Amino acid sequence: LKAFQACLEHLHGHAERVPFRRWKAMAKPAEDEKLPEELPLALVTAVVVDAAVDGMLIGLSYAASPSAGWAMAIATCIEMGFLGLSFTASLQNATRTAWKIITVACIPPLVLLLSGLGGNSLGYMFSESPGTFVAFISFAIVALLFLVTQELLTEAQSVANGSAVINALFFVGLLCGILLEAYIG
Repeated sequence: LKAFQACLEHLHGHAERVPFRRWKAMAKPAEDEKLPEELPLALVTAVVVDAAVDGMLIGLSYAASPSAGWAMAIATCIEMGFLGLSFTASLQNATRTAWKIITVACIPPLVLLLSGLGGNSLGYMFSESPGTFVAFISFAIVALLFLVTQELLTEAQSVANGSAVINALFFVGLLCGILLEAYIG
């Protein structure tokens, strides 16, 4: 993975002529600054796909076990809350048109709800076919594990810089998730 990341950074350096940064903070544009008035379609698509996958995970989890579904729903609410804040901030940096911001910001929660209902329906529909049900649950687990290992853990490690407190808080969060599952279940 380190060799792949080094290759990716090298290619990015040639393409963009700037060092690769995963997160780049942007200041809020001034009131008199002209904005492009074009929505970042790649970002909108990524957030909508994330919401669809999260909704399907919640629906499938609930079909497998209601307590697991509740735990996934609570965890996803926290995650989507932070994602929604950064998403709407990005939209505000692209346009000043309020109806565009409100309309586009409402799409991911709607997709989350609809895909959750769809995932739950699929889970109950395929619960009589164990092979297909296990395939759907396996996809859900792999998607979640990929997100955690590829994105969250690597980002937390780079932010932590070896801080014992941040590393300990990661395990406290994991413990809270396990306790929440035990409390609900």
